[in-house]
Formats: sequence, C-alpha cells, structure tokens
Amino acid sequence: MNTRRSLLLILIILVILVTGCQSYTAKEGKTRLTLPAGQEAPLVTKYSVLEAQKQEALAKQEEEAQQLLLEQKLAEEQRKQQEAWEQLTNAEAEARAAIDSLTQEKQELQTQLAQLKAQLDRTSTTLSTKELTAEGLSTELTSIESRHEELVRSFEQLSYQKGELETLLSEQQLINEHLQMALTQAQADHQSELSALIAAHEQKIEQLGATIRSLQTDNSLLKAQLEEKTLTLEEKVKLEQQRAEQVQKAELEEAERLHQLALEQERLARQEEEQKLLQLALHQQIPPLSELTYPRLYTTDKETILLDENAQLDVMLLTLDDQMWDSQEMVREVNASISDLSYPIIVATGHMQNVIDLVREMGQHAILVRGGAIISRLPIVKTDEYGASVQFSEKKTVRVSVANLPEYEVLEAFQAKGDWQTIQKQISPERLAALKAITAKGPVTEPTIIGASLYEPSHQDWNTFSPVTYRQIDYLWPLTAQLEEDQFYDVYRATHFSSATDAGNTLFKGVLKERVDYLFSRKLLPLTSTMLTIGGESVPDEQGIARYGLVASFLVP
Repeated sequence: MNTRRSLLLILIILVILVTGCQSYTAKEGKTRLTLPAGQEAPLVTKYSVLEAQKQEALAKQEEEAQQLLLEQKLAEEQRKQQEAWEQLTNAEAEARAAIDSLTQEKQELQTQLAQLKAQLDRTSTTLSTKELTAEGLSTELTSIESRHEELVRSFEQLSYQKGELETLLSEQQLINEHLQMALTQAQADHQSELSALIAAHEQKIEQLGATIRSLQTDNSLLKAQLEEKTLTLEEKVKLEQQRAEQVQKAELEEAERLHQLALEQERLARQEEEQKLLQLALHQQIPPLSELTYPRLYTTDKETILLDENAQLDVMLLTLDDQMWDSQEMVREVNASISDLSYPIIVATGHMQNVIDLVREMGQHAILVRGGAIISRLPIVKTDEYGASVQFSEKKTVRVSVANLPEYEVLEAFQAKGDWQTIQKQISPERLAALKAITAKGPVTEPTIIGASLYEPSHQDWNTFSPVTYRQIDYLWPLTAQLEEDQFYDVYRATHFSSATDAGNTLFKGVLKERVDYLFSRKLLPLTSTMLTIGGESVPDEQGIARYGLVASFLVP
C-alpha cells in the first residue's frame, strides 16, 4: 500500500511539473519572448553619421541580449523537460522494480505452496504407510490446513496486489503516453512558437541589416560628401594660402622691385652724375671754338682696337652742314642714324661746332683738325693740323686727312646761268694751295685716306657722254684733277662702273645734283663704296639742300 501511495504521489508531481512547463512555454515564454515594437527609422542627414553608428551598436547589443535570453530560456526549458523525463523514467523504473519484486514474491509463494502441496502429498503418503493417532493426525492436518489457508490468503493477496500493480502499471503507461503526447504537443507548440520567434527575429535581423546597409550607404555617401567638402575646404584653404603667399610674394617682389628700383635710380643718378662729370671733363677737353687750336686730341674711356694684318679697313665719311645747327636734336639724329654701324674710322666734315657736338655725342676717341675730325677706334699715333696716323695693325699704320673747302659762288653762278667758269678760275689757285697743303703733310709712302668735302664736282663726272644735260661738256674741275695728279684714287668712281650708271651724288639742291664729297686713297686698294643717309642732314633744309655721306672698304697692303 505504501508503494502504491508513493507511486501516486510521484505521478501527481510529474503531472504538475509537465503542466507547469507547458504553461510557461505556451504563455509566459510567448509574452516574455515578444520582440519590442519597431521604431520609425530616424531621418538620416549628413550630421547623423555618429548617431547612426551609435544606433547600429545599440541594435547589435540588443540583438545579442535577446539572443542570449532566448538561449537561456531554451536551455532552462530543456533542463526542466529533461528533469521531468528523468523523473518519469525513474518512477517507471521504480514501478517496474516493484512489479518485479511482487512477481518474485508471488513466485516464492507459489514455490512455498508447491512445497506445501508436496509436503501434504508426502504427509498423505506417510499417513497411508504409517499408523497415526487420530489426535496427532488431526492436529497435523489442522496445522496443515491453517498453513494452507494462510498460503492461499497470501497468494490471493499477492494476486490482488499483482492485479493492482498491473492496473497501476497500465495507468502509468497510459499516463506516460498522455505525458509523452503532452510533451510532444508542447515541444511541437514550443518549436512552432520558437520557429515563429526565430522567423520574426530573423525578419527583424533582416530589417536591421537592411537598415544597417542603408545607414552604411548613407554613411558612405556622407563620407564621400564629407571628403568632397573636406577636399573643397582644403582646396579653398590651399587656394587662400596660395593667394596669401602670392600676395606676400607680390608684396615682397614689389618691395624688392622698389628696392632695386631705388638702387637702380641711385645707380643711375650716380652714373648720370659720373656721366655729367665725365661729360664735363670731356667737354673741357675741347675749348670754345674761338680758342680752339689744331690738332686737338679728344680721349674717352673707350678701349681701342687693332685689326689683323690682312683685314679690310672700313671708313665712313660724314658730311655735316657747314652752317652751325640751331638745335641739338640734329646731332642726336645723326648719331642715331649711324649707331648700328661700328666703323673703325669716321671722318666728319662741316661746320666745326657741328663736328665738335657730334664728337661729344658719340663719345669715341677723336682728333680735331682743320675742317673736321677723325673719330677712330684705332690708336692715334701721330697728329698734325690736317690729319693723323692711326695704328691699323701691329705692323701697319694708315694716315687719315681731312679736307673741308666750302665754296658756293661757282654753283650759285651755275644755277643762275652766270659766268661760273670765270669765277671758278679766279678762286681755284687759293683752293688748290689749301688742298696741296693738306696732301703735303703726309709722306708719299704711307697709305693715306682723305675725307674731302670739296664743294666742287668731279672732272670724271662732266663729259660729253654724261646722261645729265648740264654736264655734257668736257670741263676739268681742278681739285679732283689735282688729287688724281697726286696719285690719289677717287674711291667711289674706282669702285663703280661709270657716272652714267652710278652717279653717287652727295649734294642735292633743286635740279642740281652733284658729287661734291669724296673719299680719296693712295697706297690702298679700294674694294667697295656706297652712299650713306645721314639722319636729318639727308632731309632738305629751308634752302632745299640735302647732304649724303659715303662708306668704303679698303685693303691695306
């Protein structure tokens, strides 16, 4: 009976446990495992990157916490189900053990009953073989019957207990089947609820993943925008820095420029002052025209040169106005017109003040002589009142003379159709004497060049074959004829075919066009010669007079 009560108590406890597990799984688990309601995603702006990352981290923490809680609940339910199942298994094992014990007792009783029957049979046999008294037999028989009845009762009791136990076992099996069905149903319900929860959880995870991906996309876009803005800001800052540096550089450059300009102005002022002092010193080298004596050497700081032995010698003749210029502009124009021509020797004729102004303007070494000046880049080694010898090379010297014999009576009489020949014959002896004085200064053996402004045509240009009508007479102009007699070559005529094809006129006055300025050479070989425009001098003046110069090249033997 105690065993039956124990079994009933165990069954009741198991039913309560199973019912409790089912109730927790079906009710409390469902409410406790309910996912929180979804919140509306916040508006993502370019300023919410950190908030999005924070929400992402919180979502991950919440997901991990829910996952951990779910795993803990599942483990608790599995543990309780395992304990209930173990209790049911233990109860069933105890019931089976009790049944086996009762079965064993029944077998023992059956064995005792069989033994008693065997003993009864032996007793009956003994009674048949022996003689017993009625009292002893009756007593023994009574004992045996009581023993038999007791065994029968015990057997009946054991049979009843066996039946009860078999009934209890059947009930236990039925309860076990119901419990198994309940557990199966509970597991199925729990599994379905768990699947639903997992599906909802996965859906929530998917939503969170989509939100995270969306946030990552927005984050990437915001990062790109931020990088773009950062780059734009950096470029702006860089541009501002570059602009500031450029402004600073420009200011420094401007300051440096101003400083250099001040230094340059100071240098130019010093240079101008030095130039003024130099010009003053140079100017003082030449006294006033009324006090000037010949020859007058004019020296500057320019270096002189020597030519090669076989080099050609280039010479320029500048025929300046024999009337003093009324403006310094003319001397600047004349100098500018020849500034690109670097001739070693320049012979200038004309009014002496004009010649002096040109010498000062050019700033080259020069020797002032009667009638003009010899401006030379070659060293001047010997001078006289009509010319000078210059050092052509280490072994050669060349004499350069100036002949300036202005005369207008003959040409004016010719233009006026007067007796110009008589006038010419009257003045020629004096002019020839002046010319001979000039040619007599130099030795016959020294190569000589004469720059001459004779104001008289060449006898080679006047002949009956001249294309110019008024020249078509054979007239022997005396000055050029005298120079030819003194073994001087007319350089222009020697280097050109004829006066008909190459006139070489140096004086223009109305219809009068004549070659009255010459380069003559002796002991030199003329190579080339050509006419030269001389700045404002080649522009007709108020009297309609225009003058041209001459350049030539020589070979010095």
